[in-house]
Amino acid sequence: MNNRKFVSRVSSQLRMLSKDDYVSDRYILSTGVTIASKFITQKIQNRSINKDTSLYKEVLCIEFEPKNIFECKYAEFKSCNNLSRSKKNIKDIGILFTRYGSSIKELYSIDRNSTVFSESTLYQLRLDSERAGGSNYLNKFYIIDNYIYIPKEVKVLSGLILSIDQYELDIFCDCSEDCESAWEKEFIAPDSQLEDIINYTIQQVSMSKQIPVDEKGNLNSNEK
Repeated sequence: MNNRKFVSRVSSQLRMLSKDDYVSDRYILSTGVTIASKFITQKIQNRSINKDTSLYKEVLCIEFEPKNIFECKYAEFKSCNNLSRSKKNIKDIGILFTRYGSSIKELYSIDRNSTVFSESTLYQLRLDSERAGGSNYLNKFYIIDNYIYIPKEVKVLSGLILSIDQYELDIFCDCSEDCESAWEKEFIAPDSQLEDIINYTIQQVSMSKQIPVDEKGNLNSNEK
């Protein structure tokens, strides 16, 4: 289901409740995305997100640029021979964050023949770099101040990313040529919970706009 169809489902139900109250499509989508994010975050926290692998999108082109380790303000990187940082800020691409980290599952080279990078923290980097002969930190990426850092020289990586804003995610991927509008992008939500998310969105929009809701909680006008 794309964003346009999601909004259409919600707005048609809202019109059954009240034909006089106007609710913008953008507001409906924003509300739905917020609710879907909460559902997805819960799945990440209870470690059940891997059952919904379709939520992850393979992005083919994330560009990086070299950073001077001696000018970097993060002392943990001083022991690295090389350091790369994503060219673009990831703040607005719809990545979710929990106590387990971000919703970037992994990063890897376009041809998949080199290292797969998994997420870690600066604290863990400090521990790894202090271990004799330890070099595991080279196979990690670190999200700091909304940028992706890798203690290695890389130019372009692909990745599996769960983003609630597919439009901004595609803009973030420098190499993609995509003319599809934001409304045609997929509405990101677990299939098993989509109907719940739609119903919660209807309830939330109704309350915020003071649209009366059927006391029976049944949104089917044929059963009122």
